[in-house]
Amino acid sequence: MAGYLADPSPSKERHIMTHVQNVDGQGQLLIGERLSPMTYHVAVERRGPRYRATVEMQAPRDWLIRQGFQTRAILVLASGDRIEMEHDGPVEVSDSISIVLQAAALDYGDRDALVAVFPELGENID
Repeated sequence: MAGYLADPSPSKERHIMTHVQNVDGQGQLLIGERLSPMTYHVAVERRGPRYRATVEMQAPRDWLIRQGFQTRAILVLASGDRIEMEHDGPVEVSDSISIVLQAAALDYGDRDALVAVFPELGENID
């Protein structure tokens, strides 16, 4: 993934994070060998010259159980990038009817790298 940066270790230089944009996107959730179309939500914050994207989605509990979901699945974005989505434990029938899956925060070195992965953000992002 070009432009993707691992979460940097603490440094003396601190940047205040500024919320930039929220947007929904269309991708496919890969559980086992099966791809299913899914909507996801991206929240973007700016951190100095860098950007941080957080991705989450909701999926019906019973559908996830039928798909064989345990705790992780892969979200395939329209850009072709893949993001691991997680739930904080196995999904069971006693869980809420709507299950939230989240990805670890993704850091990008610049706007172009961010938009390459999430084109749904458009060109108007600061």
